[in-house]
Amino acid sequence: MNSALIILEGEIMKEKIKGLRLNITISGIISIIVGILLLAYPTESLNTISRVIAVIVILAGICAIISQIIEKGFNAMGIAVGGVLALIGLWIFIAPGSIVSIIPIAIGVLLVVHGLQDLGLAIETIKTKAPRPWLTFIIAIVTILLGAVCIADAFHLVEIATRLIGLMLIYDGITDVFTVHKVNKAEKIIDVELLSEEDVI
Repeated sequence: MNSALIILEGEIMKEKIKGLRLNITISGIISIIVGILLLAYPTESLNTISRVIAVIVILAGICAIISQIIEKGFNAMGIAVGGVLALIGLWIFIAPGSIVSIIPIAIGVLLVVHGLQDLGLAIETIKTKAPRPWLTFIIAIVTILLGAVCIADAFHLVEIATRLIGLMLIYDGITDVFTVHKVNKAEKIIDVELLSEEDVI
């Protein structure tokens, strides 16, 4: 009875492992492919992703306009909101590079503002005759310079970040495939145990 139960549990485990192996293999291959594309073609990949988002935004705007006309009659505010969404989507589609550069530019502005605040504090340290005031000045200048780099070279920074994401996805895909290899080994071990149990029976 115990041997039959062990064999049944082994068969169930084998089916689970097969399903897990297939899912992990597919996700691993997809991760590797996407990672390679992001690593090799960061600009084109970003533009494609931006355009996909743009199409979704345009469709959302058009759907909002249609729903306002059909369901609620003529709602000027709702139609205006839908129109603005559609226009934003169109802008992103025409100039995808501009939208992906917004994030590093925003971070750059934040860094410059913080750097200027630090500079103000550095001046205060001189007035109060605090020890080593030059250290505060260096921190403030470095922060401002980093912000300026983010603003001036925003798209290049986005490309670097995209390549890093690509490397992460490639790593994820490779580790997925490695996991499948380990699962295959586990499946073989289960097969050997099942054969041993059948020999005993």
